[in-house]
Amino acid sequence: MAAIFKRELKAYFKSPIGYIFIGLCILVAAVFFWIGNLAYGLANMGTFFSNVGVVYIIVIPILTMRSMAEERKSRTDQLLMTAPVRTSDIVIGKFLAAVAVLTITCVVMLLFPFILRLYGEIALGEIVIGFLGLYLMGVMFISIGILMSTLTENQVIAAVSTGAVLLLLWFMESIAGQVSSSMATTGALAVIGQIAASILNFFAVTARFADFTQGIFNLVPIFYFLSLAFLFVFLSIRVVERRRWR
Repeated sequence: MAAIFKRELKAYFKSPIGYIFIGLCILVAAVFFWIGNLAYGLANMGTFFSNVGVVYIIVIPILTMRSMAEERKSRTDQLLMTAPVRTSDIVIGKFLAAVAVLTITCVVMLLFPFILRLYGEIALGEIVIGFLGLYLMGVMFISIGILMSTLTENQVIAAVSTGAVLLLLWFMESIAGQVSSSMATTGALAVIGQIAASILNFFAVTARFADFTQGIFNLVPIFYFLSLAFLFVFLSIRVVERRRWR
């Protein structure tokens, strides 16, 4: 796993992808930080975290699109499959390399609260919780991107499909509200609507992320992000294993 991790991490910075991801995140985050905090002297960074979450929907597909799709297209995946390394090590190594790039980005963004501190007092605990939520959500988004990349050899398709899934999860709470209101009648239809809305709300990213943006430490959304990240990585491993033994 360590060899795969090092290989993938180097690949991110031998190509423009790593720099594009970090550069776009920092640039757009800096704009949001300036507009939402410095320009008005606001210490609350809740809106900043929400805006950066939206940016993730655009940039994380760029980060993960090549992880497995490029291997399949160039046929180097065959070398990995025949190498004395477990399938789980391949997938997890690639996943951790992408997470490492995300970690670098989040560490750089930690400079923003220190800049804000120069202008007055800040709620450090709330900001730390906000960054924790932003990081965990990014980890889960990366796991989705890795899964989408295992399903195709086309990087563009991998990026677009990842973005579509992330966008769907982001608006899931609104979709759940529409389902609930459209079936707001009596009888069996109302029950079905409530059940459907509850299921959709369970996967609603914004509902889970809201606690972090408000500075509320809650174990439920932490478990949500980590468990879904584990699930998508597990599914990626299964997809690769199935291809390996064909």
